[in-house]
Amino acid sequence: MKRSAPIKPKAPPRRPVKTIGESYTPKPRECARNDGKARMTLVMPRPKDAPVRDEAYRRRVAALPCAHCGRPPPSQCAHADEGKGMGIKSSDLDTYPACADAPGRVGCHSLIGASGMFTREQRRHLERTYAERTRENLAEKRRIQKEAV
Repeated sequence: MKRSAPIKPKAPPRRPVKTIGESYTPKPRECARNDGKARMTLVMPRPKDAPVRDEAYRRRVAALPCAHCGRPPPSQCAHADEGKGMGIKSSDLDTYPACADAPGRVGCHSLIGASGMFTREQRRHLERTYAERTRENLAEKRRIQKEAV
């Protein structure tokens, strides 16, 4: 059977998707923040600092004994969680040595980072302390090596 009129579409045609061109740069804007008082303060967003990346430093950290239990090297170079975000890694300067998982034993890297044994505040305190000690240990090793030469 032949139809006399064509079938009309029920949905309207799709609109073209607007895309942001490569020349788009977001403009800085003021954001309101409640500081707990009766008034609001205005703050300007600022870009995050670029994290330090150094493969040699991470290898030197991994060559140290575990900062949590003292297990002899090799360890894993564990990054602190503070400063991380979606697509943002923390700096290599905020790393510490932590032992890895072994058969039948949970390593300190997993214990501190993912076990849920520590609260966020406890974990952040441990990570800051261990990272600071690691930097001091590496600086002391470097100083001893310079004196020996």
